[in-house]
Amino acid sequence: MQTLEFILGGFQSVFQIAAFLTVVIGLLVGVIAGALPGISFVNAMAMALPFTYTMDVTHAMLFLGGIYVGGVFGGSISAIMINVPGTPASLPATWDGYAMTKKGQVKRALTIAVTASAIGGLISALMLTFLSAPFASFAMKFSQPEFFAATVLGLVSVIAIAKDKPVITMISLLVGMAIGTVGVDPLFGQARFSFGVPEIESGIRFVVVMIGLFAIGEVIDLVATDRDLRPKKTEGKAVGASFRDILDVKGAILRGSGLGCIIGIIPGAGATPGAVISYGVEKQVNPRGAEFGTGVEGGLAAPEAAKNATTGAAMIPLLTLGIPGSAATAIMLAAMMLQGVNPGPLLFVMDPSMVYTIFAAMIIANILMIGAGVGVAQIFSFLMRTPPAILAGFIVILSLIGAYGVRNNIFDVYVCLVFGVIGWVMKRVGFPSAPLVLGVILGPLAERYFLTSIANSHQDYTVFFSRPISGSILFIAALFVLWSLWPSVRARIGRRSAAS
Repeated sequence: MQTLEFILGGFQSVFQIAAFLTVVIGLLVGVIAGALPGISFVNAMAMALPFTYTMDVTHAMLFLGGIYVGGVFGGSISAIMINVPGTPASLPATWDGYAMTKKGQVKRALTIAVTASAIGGLISALMLTFLSAPFASFAMKFSQPEFFAATVLGLVSVIAIAKDKPVITMISLLVGMAIGTVGVDPLFGQARFSFGVPEIESGIRFVVVMIGLFAIGEVIDLVATDRDLRPKKTEGKAVGASFRDILDVKGAILRGSGLGCIIGIIPGAGATPGAVISYGVEKQVNPRGAEFGTGVEGGLAAPEAAKNATTGAAMIPLLTLGIPGSAATAIMLAAMMLQGVNPGPLLFVMDPSMVYTIFAAMIIANILMIGAGVGVAQIFSFLMRTPPAILAGFIVILSLIGAYGVRNNIFDVYVCLVFGVIGWVMKRVGFPSAPLVLGVILGPLAERYFLTSIANSHQDYTVFFSRPISGSILFIAALFVLWSLWPSVRARIGRRSAAS
């Protein structure tokens, strides 16, 4: 009963003009930043941090929370419309979302994406409001071995994404993991694979790799094949998804939301593993799983719901334990500490009005996101009417600016161009590039968690299996691999039986 009183007070605070405008402005900034390839909502939050110095802690959290909610979805706008994910978490949106765009269903794809994202975010915001304490106590049990196991689960989910080509998928994944090792060793501080080039010692950023493979590679392929990026026109007036279309993917939305909530609460996991794992699971359980990648609505709805479901879940360990669950919540932690507020269990006792105002703002932001997402998508829709050559030039300029803006380093621009050529070659020979990107993102995380786990356990390699939570996650990962490979194994057994 007390919780309901607090949340009603939170809604009253949010609906004050200043607070409401703060949420709306943050939401719009997040959607726009997420939709711009290479900018990312995390960078937008970091750039917005100095602006919070003049705000009180509640308004600062409302502003950053709005950017967080809008930015996680915003990357899917460019992913669906021009096949360039604005954020790594929006990578799965290119697989079925862009396929729908090529069929002339861009408005339908955007409607499904923004609705699924809003529902997933809303469910996680409600979970944040009513289930913070028990979920946070579970996340508190996670240490480095559990983080490693969760990252391994994210890596093996790649097999399910392209299980029809398991060998080249794993090769692409391993190449990406190798690229992720370039730079300085996280444990011993030694340079690896830098070949004496100082710029390489700082590592290769996954954002730069992603921009090169998808944006620059797409433009090169466009020029080489004289392909028109504009979607095919449909008969009659193009319309968004109907209420019936949303009901048809309700199962995918609910499954994605559930997985996103579970994964988001794990500190360090974030939206990218949530979206990828959700896509892999949905491909296994969806009746049209074999058609994923060709424009299946469930393949778009599940990861969209999952990645936004991580937003509220990631804030649970932040507010109840003072542990940031993602890079975005780490920035929010910095904003709170700069204001002299230390999050933790006592925060619910000392200042419950601020806590529940944040909860209410997260709920409202996810509802408003539907309008904000559609509005920003309308701006991007003008790009689809431009000639392909102009659109390609716009993508190149925006991508190179985004690559440079990652570290304000011209070397990253050169790396982006190199991976653009690599991405085009991979596309021409039918080599999947998505596993490579996921390897670059998740590989360094798995390495760091593995090394720190071994160091903390005094070289005991059984620590991953002796701990109940990490052992259970690794067991699930093993089952996931076997489940994904079983169709190809069964087909091979059938061919051998037929031959004999």
